[in-house]
Amino acid sequence: MDIRKITALLSAVCILGSGIALNSEVCIQHSLIAKAAYFDSGEFGDGLRWELDDEGIQKFGGSGEIIDWPWREYEPRIYSQCRIREVIIDKGITKVGFFDYSNYGLEKITILNPDCIICETPDNADPKDSGVISNVRFNGCIYGFSDSTAQTYAEKHGFAFEEIDAASVRKAGDINCDGEFSIADIVLLQKWLIAAPDTELADWKAGDFCNDDVLDIFDLCIMKREYLKQAK
Repeated sequence: MDIRKITALLSAVCILGSGIALNSEVCIQHSLIAKAAYFDSGEFGDGLRWELDDEGIQKFGGSGEIIDWPWREYEPRIYSQCRIREVIIDKGITKVGFFDYSNYGLEKITILNPDCIICETPDNADPKDSGVISNVRFNGCIYGFSDSTAQTYAEKHGFAFEEIDAASVRKAGDINCDGEFSIADIVLLQKWLIAAPDTELADWKAGDFCNDDVLDIFDLCIMKREYLKQAK
C-alpha cells in the first residue's frame, strides 16, 4: 500500500472537523500571488470580494457576475492611492462588465474562468457574435486558458495573450471550485463517496491527494488532515 495511504489511514482516527476559514494560495506559472500585506479588502455585490495588496495586485473572488466594478462606487479612495498593476479574476466569476481600464497602468489581467463573459460595450451586452471593437487601450498581457473567452477577447482587440495551464491554477482541496479550500469541500467529497444524489465535483483532481487518479477514502483522510494543518 502507498505510504500516503498508510499515513492517511493511521491519521483518520484523530481527524476532527473544523470551521476555520483558509487562505489557500493559487500557484500560477507567472507568479500571480505576491507575498505582500494587503493594502485593503472588502465585499461588494452579492457574495463577491476584492483584495488589493501593497504590490498593486488586485484579486476578485466569489461567485457570480461583476457588473459594477468596486473602484467605481465602493472604495474610490483606495484606487487613488495605489497603482494597480495586475488584476486576477477568479474562476467563480461568470461575467465581467465593461470598464475602460486604459488609464490604470495595468500590466497583467488574468481570467481564470475559461467561459467568463467579457463585456465589450458600456451597455454590458453579451459580446457573442459582436463585431464591436471597444475603445479600451491595453499595453499589457491577458492571461487565460486555451480556447477561452479571454483568448477570444485578447485576439479580437489586438491584446497580447499568454496561455496558462489548468494544473498550475488548481487549488488542492478545492473540489467545488469556489476559490477556497474549506469544510464545504470536505463535506462534498464525503457525500460523493457515499454516492449521495445530485452530488457533483467541479474539479475532482483537486481532491486527489494520493495523486493516483482515484478518489477514495484515503484522499478524504489526507484532505481532512491538510485542512486542519493549514487552518492552525
